[in-house]
Amino acid sequence: MKGKRFMIIRQLKQEQYECFHNYLKHNAHTEPLDVSYTMRVTVNDRQYAVKFQPERHCKMAVLQAFRIDRSAAGPHLELITQGNLLSAFLEILIDQGAGSHCCREIGDDIRSI
Repeated sequence: MKGKRFMIIRQLKQEQYECFHNYLKHNAHTEPLDVSYTMRVTVNDRQYAVKFQPERHCKMAVLQAFRIDRSAAGPHLELITQGNLLSAFLEILIDQGAGSHCCREIGDDIRSI
């Protein structure tokens, strides 16, 4: 699917959005002049870099993810754009305890847009 870009957008309640956005501000990596956040996630001893972008009206977009395989020759990156995996990374991040109690409850209240 060359040239196609996928993202998942979730609607959050105001307090949940603020909590999760605050968590990203304090724990994720950002580049200068970039509006997205990159979070490292480990699943079954595999590392992933997941890119989130806060949107208007309490929405959070999951833009893409990279699977990072490290070897002696250096890291190998595999781009992940499948919607079900991107959505799962959001759920995993929340489940791993994205910070405070309100962030842990996001999974119960998110709905697809």
